[in-house]
Amino acid sequence: MNANLRNVLKLVVGTVGFLAMLIAIQAVLAHYNRRIDLTLQQKFTLAPRTQYVVSNLQQDVHAIAFIHPDRPENFFLTDMLGRMDALSPHFRHTIVDMNRSPATAQQYDARRYGTIVFESAGRRRQSFLHSGENDVVSALLHVTRSAEKMIYFTTGHGEGDLSDPQPEDGYTKLRGAMADEFYVAKQIALADTAGVPDDAVVVVLLGPTDPFLPFELQALDAFLKRGGRLFVLLEPESSSNLDAFLEQYGVHLLDYIAVDPTKRIYAGESITFRASRTAVTHDMKAVNAPPIFSLSRVVEVRQDLDNGIRAAPILATSASGFGSAERRISAEQDLRFVPGRDLRGPVPIAGEVILSNGDHQGPPGRIVVFGDVDFAHNGLLEQGGNRDLFINAVNWLADDVGQVG
Repeated sequence: MNANLRNVLKLVVGTVGFLAMLIAIQAVLAHYNRRIDLTLQQKFTLAPRTQYVVSNLQQDVHAIAFIHPDRPENFFLTDMLGRMDALSPHFRHTIVDMNRSPATAQQYDARRYGTIVFESAGRRRQSFLHSGENDVVSALLHVTRSAEKMIYFTTGHGEGDLSDPQPEDGYTKLRGAMADEFYVAKQIALADTAGVPDDAVVVVLLGPTDPFLPFELQALDAFLKRGGRLFVLLEPESSSNLDAFLEQYGVHLLDYIAVDPTKRIYAGESITFRASRTAVTHDMKAVNAPPIFSLSRVVEVRQDLDNGIRAAPILATSASGFGSAERRISAEQDLRFVPGRDLRGPVPIAGEVILSNGDHQGPPGRIVVFGDVDFAHNGLLEQGGNRDLFINAVNWLADDVGQVG
């Protein structure tokens, strides 16, 4: 057999083998109802948040999508709804050609192609394909949640302003993100109230820079003891007096600023970096991309079962990161680890605490502490997995487990 013939046979055998392998893979994926998304942007993969919401549905939901049969986006719409269908027996969808069924479109007030109407338990909500998957899931949440939940943000201590549209100091986008999840963000001045309102599901401390008064801390303590939920986002260079308050719950704010040169954004400063997950598996960390933290304090949580404190880290730097003992850090500094002074990484930058309810018969209190507040401001909220991380934390605190992700 000459060399040319051998090469031809090798090519034929290799091609046949490759095709056989593809057929076998397709058969296995079809048998287990699995598909592989090879697109760079993962266009045919549902976001973790969508997967969690749909797979945890507790009631029937019907989605009606209104299309034009010749539009190319129909494929993405039907594919998305089909994948949602496969996740839960409580979810089903119907595709309606608006041109063939104008009466149905009028019944559901669908006035343009790409409209998706969600129905559940007598409630109805519209979304639109071009608004993106987040908007679709928000509409789904609106028809499945029984009532809006109140999330209170403290004021009077230099906290972030939910009405400020400025990129680096404002948090208007955060208010909008919470509204998408059917949460009502309200402000509360603890100095002017008798305590945390009874309808408060979560109380958020959004980067306070000034000390809390003793009776304000007592109000937060009473809230936690009755099963309340507290979300603390720190301004690392502040003089707030939260250190001692949080220590009684197993949260220790160490005097280090997290630095991670290998995870910094492009060629940016090392204090702005992509956070890494800890080994602890947690739904809160189900985000599309690594969260981006900037100037984060090191947050250590310590479990104390004898005193009813369960604790676990959520996020950390990579092993190459470290805690810098320099407290006044500029973005231009080229920070390097100094043995004997700095804290070797990985160092934790976020943690959770679950408190035993003691004499209280209801659910246990919960605390989530992030060493950084900047990740939630207008300039960074929509970067990386920041939005999902914040919302997931609120969902976990509010016991909306089905929404986490």
